[in-house]
Amino acid sequence: MCALPREPEKPLYFTILTVASIILLLANWILAIIEYPSLPSVIPSHFNSIGTVDGYSNKVTVFLLPSVASFTLLILLLVAGQLNPMREARILKVIGFLTALLFLLIEVFLLYAAKTGHTPQHFYLVFMLSGIMVIYPFIEMIVDRKRQK
Repeated sequence: MCALPREPEKPLYFTILTVASIILLLANWILAIIEYPSLPSVIPSHFNSIGTVDGYSNKVTVFLLPSVASFTLLILLLVAGQLNPMREARILKVIGFLTALLFLLIEVFLLYAAKTGHTPQHFYLVFMLSGIMVIYPFIEMIVDRKRQK
């Protein structure tokens, strides 16, 4: 009888990244649910490139970020679970974690602006994290090529 090829065992950090991503996602939902009753009826819904609020919406939009984050993370984790090459799966796991962190950060900034009426001081963190998410796969590819030589 012919044995099926075994899938390589996933490293422990895959599980850690998945659990951490889910915890960040849950924190996003919990924060939105807890803060919803105390929000004004109209809240900031968009920030421009320097972090100034330039769009407002009904307070129910506070649930938009956790919803989009849930869908995005679900897709990333499902695709990462199907990948066999470890490098690609690792990239998607890290991107999934960074995505969950980014959505939580934006939610915190949105709630801060809604409650205080001020632009968050550290809005640049959104751009830094977004930049890391874009650059990270390229760094992984460069490091992987150097390992192969």
